[in-house]
Amino acid sequence: MISAIINDLKGHGKSHIDGNPIFARLADGEVTRLHYLAYLRETYHLIQHTPKYLMIAANRVAANDPWLSAYFRKFCREETGHELLCIKDIHALGENADALLSGHSSPGVWGIVTQCYFWASEGNPVALLGDAFATEEIGAASGMGAAQVLERNYGIPRQATNFLRVHGSEDKKHLEAAAQAIERYAGDRDHYADIVYATRMTYRYYGELFTDVLELGDRWSKIGSPSPARV
Repeated sequence: MISAIINDLKGHGKSHIDGNPIFARLADGEVTRLHYLAYLRETYHLIQHTPKYLMIAANRVAANDPWLSAYFRKFCREETGHELLCIKDIHALGENADALLSGHSSPGVWGIVTQCYFWASEGNPVALLGDAFATEEIGAASGMGAAQVLERNYGIPRQATNFLRVHGSEDKKHLEAAAQAIERYAGDRDHYADIVYATRMTYRYYGELFTDVLELGDRWSKIGSPSPARV
């Protein structure tokens, strides 16, 4: 059952993730240090919110679904502080994190964050399992490989790939946990429909995040250094 769920949900990411030009550009040597900094910036703005909306969801379902509440609380603990890895990587690249992270996120991050707060506080909190599945699947599939390519082909020091390496390793465990949680709710038509929708939208917004990273990195590359992000 779990393998069928994984295959079903992964299928929703093919058009938005697998075909995104960021992977071809990374493989072809067309990504720069500034693109990587743009990635760290957008990722920071994304993951700093994860524990917050997970705790909102955990509190909201505590009375009616203690199992799901416990899942969200455990996930929250495991995700807390991961934005500090992005800051550590930015510093390792010799940049001022406060300056680089100033301003608003780009549209892809905004889409993921706002939908997760909606599911947590107003919509069906079970749908957050779809977001967890999509984000963890992306990290498990590409995090470690991307770190290795950046170090081998782009001269990015290992001490500046902490976020990618940690998530490339831990996301496999989180992906399995998300799939097991989804299996628990897959028999309910409405719950599973919301899970699928959240999965599909997360993949879509994550594809936009990658596109935003390329556009921001291209903009910075033209001027030779990071500058305040403009949406």
